[in-house]
Amino acid sequence: MKKTGLLLICLGLALTNCKKRDVEITPGDLEQIVVDIDRLKEEVDGSFLIDTDSVEVIILETNPECLIGNVKKVHLRKNKILVYDELTLSVFVFNRDGSFHGKIQATGSGPGEYPPTINDMVIMDSTVGVFVPVLDKIMLYDFNGNYICDISLNGSWGMTFFTFDGSKYHIVNDWSDSKLGRYQHFMLDTNKNRIECFLPFTKMKGINRGWGLENYYSLYNDHALTLNSTIDIIYEVLPNKKITPRYYVNIIKNRLPQVLIEGDPHVALDIAIKEGYLKGVHKIMETSRYLILDISLKFRVVYDKAKKEVIATGDVFLIPEFGGFPIYLRSSQATMENDVLINALNPEIIRHVYIDAFTNKTIKNKDFAKKYLGAVSKVKDDDNPVLIIYKMK
Repeated sequence: MKKTGLLLICLGLALTNCKKRDVEITPGDLEQIVVDIDRLKEEVDGSFLIDTDSVEVIILETNPECLIGNVKKVHLRKNKILVYDELTLSVFVFNRDGSFHGKIQATGSGPGEYPPTINDMVIMDSTVGVFVPVLDKIMLYDFNGNYICDISLNGSWGMTFFTFDGSKYHIVNDWSDSKLGRYQHFMLDTNKNRIECFLPFTKMKGINRGWGLENYYSLYNDHALTLNSTIDIIYEVLPNKKITPRYYVNIIKNRLPQVLIEGDPHVALDIAIKEGYLKGVHKIMETSRYLILDISLKFRVVYDKAKKEVIATGDVFLIPEFGGFPIYLRSSQATMENDVLINALNPEIIRHVYIDAFTNKTIKNKDFAKKYLGAVSKVKDDDNPVLIIYKMK
């Protein structure tokens, strides 16, 4: 009884820390990322983004224990490669040479198992966090697939999370309600058993709005950048819990009208699709030098943080030195972290689509040609994805 009472007191204290933080933001006061659709090019020379002399091509082992259905994210951790498969709700762990090591796959209703209604799987330094808001918890597993423990969300809700130190969890929401309210960002401190709630922008009157994004945050070094759909402001999150507006994405043409943005999200999304409006930033990635924004899943914008200007707006980023082979900056084919870009490519595509380009064009970079053609000769169409790993400039 004493333990139960203490838990209720702690939870009560946690809930009292949820205070709405409305901040009046003037876009003109923020660093602007200008998106001009008139500058859009179908193909862009992407050589300025990557070190063309440092490219890895890794074939992931294919066997009945590790059949990958739909790659969501790929991460490198020391000597391991971890692939989050959204179809099987699993994380497959491979050694750095591509050989299979193990997996986190525990769907079910028993002890240490998670239901098939998870929101995300997050790869940390030595653990995998399975994000299960329907059970009000994050479930932790080691890279061998062993269950470690649960972390209570204390009534918060989100679509994903990140952590700087493994003790404070930043839970990033879309527009969903929770037991604590419709906040966009929760900070869960497991050491103090408390949670803080943030609504970093001015809340608009009326019904809920917004829609899903490809991803809600980008981690780089000691900070994170977060997105909220239909709001063209990118927020910076620091380890000390400070959340501040950092950039304003100024889409100067073909932007979804504000009256629709502030209205019914279903109507807004339907009209945006029919009329071809740009709905805003769908995905964000950051490197030491650049911000890469996916605009409404239609094209990519590369922003130079040092120059404070957009230096490329395009759909496909090609590498002439590689015979016109593309680097992917969109969808689940691209994971960016710590100045490393990881592309996960279907063997069927690289065997039948790009091989024609290699036979008809001159490939100046012989090292890449050797690695790529070597992979093509070893994989079959129905094998696991082939990873191409680039170092960013």
